[in-house]
Amino acid sequence: MKHTPVRRSAAIRTATALALAASVLAVPGSGLAGAADTDIVLGGITLAQASATTPFPGITRTVYQDADRTWTVNVTDIDPSRAPITFDGSIGQGMYTTQTVQEMLEQTTGVSSRRPYLGVNGGYFDDGVVLDQAERIYFGDLGGTSMKNGRLLSEAGGGRYVYDTATGKAVGLRPANSVLMLQNGRPYITELGTKLTVQLSDDATVSRKVDGVNRLPGRAGHCLRNTDPANTDVTVVGGVCFDPSEIVEFTPEFGARTPAPDVLRQTDTTTDDDPGVEVLFSSAGVVTACFRPGATPGGIVSDAPRGGHDVPPGGRALEGTGDGATWLWNNACAGKPVTLHTVITDTRFGDTVADTWFGRAPAGAVERPIDPALYATPVGDVLLRDASVVYQPADDTARAWRTAGGADGFGHLFFVTVEGQKGGPAPLANGATRSELARLLKALNLVDAVNLDGGGSTTLNLRDQNGNEPPVTTTPDPSPRHVADTVYAGVGGYGLAK
Repeated sequence: MKHTPVRRSAAIRTATALALAASVLAVPGSGLAGAADTDIVLGGITLAQASATTPFPGITRTVYQDADRTWTVNVTDIDPSRAPITFDGSIGQGMYTTQTVQEMLEQTTGVSSRRPYLGVNGGYFDDGVVLDQAERIYFGDLGGTSMKNGRLLSEAGGGRYVYDTATGKAVGLRPANSVLMLQNGRPYITELGTKLTVQLSDDATVSRKVDGVNRLPGRAGHCLRNTDPANTDVTVVGGVCFDPSEIVEFTPEFGARTPAPDVLRQTDTTTDDDPGVEVLFSSAGVVTACFRPGATPGGIVSDAPRGGHDVPPGGRALEGTGDGATWLWNNACAGKPVTLHTVITDTRFGDTVADTWFGRAPAGAVERPIDPALYATPVGDVLLRDASVVYQPADDTARAWRTAGGADGFGHLFFVTVEGQKGGPAPLANGATRSELARLLKALNLVDAVNLDGGGSTTLNLRDQNGNEPPVTTTPDPSPRHVADTVYAGVGGYGLAK
């Protein structure tokens, strides 16, 4: 099996950033991203600069407030060329659950001086399945493509709306979801699609789609459409796709034992009731166990339903329901060698980010592994692209606390939060609209920017002198919300400036 490093996309992104940086500098009176004067404008309201600090080398935090303090805006400008700073993300204890941003940041290392400098809440996640109602802990299914540790941790969502720039109306869906990617000390924003397949190692014509990664079989959150029209079993309700016939892959990053049937009963859903089949793979891609209720025990086969098993270190688990269970039983459980094939495509830059095989790859296959230094989190709407506002819906009146991530043409990473005044006068105290946020980011001279999860999830945490990461932007909820992941600026990297 050949291994080919992927360089072309990185070169294209670098060239694009440099060209846009040059164009910013060429505009009379313009400066670096974030180099706003003492005031900024959000939704027609002027916010004055309340403070500007450099809590750590290479990191600038500027706080803006209006006269009535209805809004507070935090702008953090992170320049990895000024100090040894690295960009990364954390899923905390695992993909199966949610935690606060502070908990995830403090779990990245046991050495307080090496903990991240700052972090914000990350991507959107499916909060429809609750693990602990009192503590507001959810099943942590991220709503789109996620990568860490050289592995795909979550599949692409069911697309995002495409808007007609003239009318502002939704005219279709993109086949991929937007992501914020942090790699080798640089941020960039793009769109990633995923294609996952399980096939016989000796006969690629015997194959089946793998429907998801590290989520509950039967439920795909943040799914705006049925991506397989030929599958008439799929129903879409409120942005969630339900399918009684699936194969879902689990990686060690799931962080818990595989889910048992009927977890979705709390949502009055029956698409995960099937006891189904579960297959465990060793780190070498060899099937070591198969579970099916009513099966005759022997060899790798056990008489037991799916669920309740640890993912082998470096290995995988596959759970199948409906015809997905049938495929696994007839092939993997029958002793036939099977292989998992994952393709991740960058639809913005037209390149393949990764093409990986788990198990025995076909002869002559060219593998493009996922860079272990890459962290990707799924985001909401793209607000800015190539220094232009691209979010222009016909109706944008919903106000909420906001978190945005973006980059300028010089490789700086920006985290921006907008918080309303708790108990302040509505509707402005509820926060900003996406369009208002997009125009603000444009005024800060960002090149690309996206809307991260917001509302009660909005959190900005900054490390204090004791090495802890308390929130400096608190959520509108009584206490910080549990979220699926965090993106952060941490200790590391290679500063270039003296």
